[in-house]
Amino acid sequence: MGAADVRLFDRAMAEFGVVPGGGRAFLGSPGALAFVASDGAEVLGWCWGYHLVRPDASSMLYLHRLEVARQHRRRGVGRALLRAFMADGVRAGAGRMFLTTGEANVPARALYESLGGGLAAQGPTVSYWFPLRPDAAADQPPDCRALLLTGVAGVGKSTVADAVGRVLTGAGHVTAVVDTDLLAQFGPRAGGYDELKCANLASVWANFRAAGARFVVVAAVVDSVAQRERYAESLAGCDVRVVRLTADVGIVRDRLYRRDAGPKLEQHLRALDRPPAGTAVEDLAVANDRGPAEIATEILGRVGWA
Repeated sequence: MGAADVRLFDRAMAEFGVVPGGGRAFLGSPGALAFVASDGAEVLGWCWGYHLVRPDASSMLYLHRLEVARQHRRRGVGRALLRAFMADGVRAGAGRMFLTTGEANVPARALYESLGGGLAAQGPTVSYWFPLRPDAAADQPPDCRALLLTGVAGVGKSTVADAVGRVLTGAGHVTAVVDTDLLAQFGPRAGGYDELKCANLASVWANFRAAGARFVVVAAVVDSVAQRERYAESLAGCDVRVVRLTADVGIVRDRLYRRDAGPKLEQHLRALDRPPAGTAVEDLAVANDRGPAEIATEILGRVGWA
């Protein structure tokens, strides 16, 4: 591993919204495997994972992440990266490889199946993430509390987040309030905004926590279990509660017309017409049909923070 390899990997980390600083440590760790596709200074895609040795002396590959820049998709970049990753695993002695992907991610599944991948015949499964922190034993409860306010654009997440922050601060709790839309004011960029928001949130929350905050209120769009898990990872040391704000569609539509325009307005209006996600990600839902202070008080009472 040379300095040029580390610099290229660092550029890929920046391109795909990963918190910088750990590239050299990762590439130098036992079993780490990574490939970056580039054209001159431009990063086209990357993949990384691990070569894992099992107790029975066999070994396998785990592909944790494979991404291709949006403007370079459907050009064989992902296939080339995956082939390189698998070939390196064969040279290392691995007998098989595993990965996970979304059931509805049709392009990715087609790629994996075209290269010989088969669905694991283990019946229905679920995935769990466990945050492991050196400063917190497994039997210790989290020392901080995080409230994620989610809902469609225009439902009032930011306004209610500010109101919740004022109530908590008024009660003497050291509280941070974060609007994740402000964490990804960056571009032009071909996608990756959700990951960028989470990466930046992790850094911002670490600073707030170091300054003494023990409560954080976050306004964010959380539409899947995977997104909830990713936001929870960003809020280290927190007991995370997710509350979905709801409102009359007509009221939301009127707010959007008054505040947005152009493609952004069209995108938000389309989201209003989408059917709800099949799996609820929130702990509870609250109708945003009164003043912000009253809604904030209801939310804090229902999550048990009053």
